[in-house]
Amino acid sequence: MSWLSAVPAVLLAGFWALGPGLLIAYAAGLRNLAAWGAAPLLSVAVTAIPAVVAGFLGIPWGVWVPLVSALLGAAVVLGARELKVRLFPRRDRPVGPATLAWRRWRVFYVRLRTPQGMFARLPDAVDGLSTMAVPQVWPNAAARARASAGRAPWLVGAAATAGAAAAAVLGWLTVVHGFGPVDGLSQTYDAVFHYSAVAEILRTGNASSLHIGTLTNPALSTALYPAAWHDLVSLTALSVPGAGVPVATNATALAVAVVVFPMSSLFLVRQVAGPSVGAALATPVLAVGFTAFPWALMSFGVLWPNLLGVALLPAALAAVVTLFGLAKDSQLGRPGAAVVLVIAVPTLALAHPNSVFSLVALALFPTVWWVTGLIRRRLFTRSFWVPLLALAGSVAVVWTVVWVMVASPLLAGVRSFDWGAFSEPGEAVFDVAFGATNNRPESWTVSVLVLVGIVFALRRASTSWLVPAHLLSGFLYVQAAASETTFAAAITGAWYNDSYRLAAMVPVTGVALAVVGTLGLAGLARRAVAALPVPSPKILPGLLAGALLVGAVVVSGGMSENTHAKVLAGPYQNPGSELLAPGQREFLQQVGDLLPSDAVVAANPFTGSVLLYPLTGREVLFPHMTGAWTPDQKTLAAHLRDVTTDPTVCPAVLATGTGYVIDGPTTFWPWNGAARSYPGLQDISPVPGFELMADDGVNALYRITACSGPVEPTDS
Repeated sequence: MSWLSAVPAVLLAGFWALGPGLLIAYAAGLRNLAAWGAAPLLSVAVTAIPAVVAGFLGIPWGVWVPLVSALLGAAVVLGARELKVRLFPRRDRPVGPATLAWRRWRVFYVRLRTPQGMFARLPDAVDGLSTMAVPQVWPNAAARARASAGRAPWLVGAAATAGAAAAAVLGWLTVVHGFGPVDGLSQTYDAVFHYSAVAEILRTGNASSLHIGTLTNPALSTALYPAAWHDLVSLTALSVPGAGVPVATNATALAVAVVVFPMSSLFLVRQVAGPSVGAALATPVLAVGFTAFPWALMSFGVLWPNLLGVALLPAALAAVVTLFGLAKDSQLGRPGAAVVLVIAVPTLALAHPNSVFSLVALALFPTVWWVTGLIRRRLFTRSFWVPLLALAGSVAVVWTVVWVMVASPLLAGVRSFDWGAFSEPGEAVFDVAFGATNNRPESWTVSVLVLVGIVFALRRASTSWLVPAHLLSGFLYVQAAASETTFAAAITGAWYNDSYRLAAMVPVTGVALAVVGTLGLAGLARRAVAALPVPSPKILPGLLAGALLVGAVVVSGGMSENTHAKVLAGPYQNPGSELLAPGQREFLQQVGDLLPSDAVVAANPFTGSVLLYPLTGREVLFPHMTGAWTPDQKTLAAHLRDVTTDPTVCPAVLATGTGYVIDGPTTFWPWNGAARSYPGLQDISPVPGFELMADDGVNALYRITACSGPVEPTDS
């Protein structure tokens, strides 16, 4: 399959990342940038949360689950809005959305039923349908007037569309050059689990986050592992027959990079900068211009669940900003923001819990701004207790969260990871400032825009909180990259003390600051043009912002496309340790064709044969490099080749349903002690009890023949 033939997979991956949530956003009354920006968060919510419910109820997973969930969610939202209007009517919104929808349909229907005929009156009917007022989630009528005054919504939407298209092109080129073939595999330790998890969903029809963890802990009936990423990949695989797990994974990664993150960033920028044409144009393009995110998390690890969680983070942060009254000309009211935030927290947790901790860290500053504003306005009034209560509540929440992250036994295992410092503090600070985290090349263009944005952001309350939030992300990265102190380990422990995960937080606020910088420079240019004795068009600010953006893209080499492609190419085209040897993938495909669909195959996962599961759907006994294996699995790992001499082997074979074994050389991490944990699955050829079925000269498939008799499995 070529990249061109994979376009349907990419488009469908984008649909699953946007479509279901867009339906709910429009049902809630959101429009334009707010609707499209909130859509990815809502889409993942109606995918990952219903997946858990479906798994609990025994409902098989399929594309209809998120679709039905989205329809039900939209119906609930419409019903809630209708009920609110009936209970609390307002002059500027006399009817609810359901009533208005019915009235609009009646207008459409009646006009079509006129004697002049359906097609003769169709333009007038459509005109009557489209010109009736659409209810919005406005906090008040004054905000609606401010948001619409002097702005053409279609122009903002057109600018956002142009920016999103440019980001898609840049991202497409980056991924094509970085991944190589469209079905290229990330030959990394973590990728094996993620590929196998998608294969498990496709085979079992269970996409619950309470089920995926059993992949490496099969003795348990439920084991938690955040599965939102795997759910999205499985939807893409189910939507495109024959695409396979690798293509679906790559298409979903591209969709997250060029759809989810840019759209989520649009939501945040929309809330802090308002419905600006320049901001709408610049945000998607700048969102693909940072190396630390999304590109680094698509190559290191590989941290796909973290990729999804961080990509959704700006939208959740936009809800926080709105809730605390820092949004500019907000289309989303505070009650709506509270609902979005309530949805966002479990959604981020089901993507990856790290993103929840990141949200808490970044949300600290909007909280401080809000509490400070309350103190300033109300402390010396009759309602003095309001800021005091807000301050006490905020301190209690922050203290609780910090304790959970820094000292609670719940995260003790996460905090135990130690990646080790690799940089000097001064060098790490420089890397944060100029986009060179984790020894990557500097991203001068976007970094300069961020630094300029810091200056302009400090001038307004709606954007000033971005500066300390951005500095906090940089500070956490510096602690992980350049410090070995107990303090550094404590404050970065919730992120596994991993500099890559912390570096990914920097672009979350970095995109918004770069947009603010772009708009600030465009404003300076507008003032200079206004001083000239020539008339200035109303769209001059947008034109100047667009000109600056084009210049930035050109100067940066397509927002550093070549650099980002090289970052991606590492685990795909130039892996440090080879998971699949040349020709091994073709051999595994041959094995998949030979074996029945219910076959279970034993193989040392460090030989690369573990990928038989995602490549062909044939279940493997060990779907990851390591795990909390059952006693029967451990018996086969150590003694399967002794099947004719060890009486414990055949009962374990029958208990696990294992019928085949693949023998081959250890190619991945041969220096690792865990690679030597499967001696019973190698050197099969000299021993009896096995029948050779396929051989490529390096790897061989055998059928287990020694256990065909009536042997009772042991209890384990």
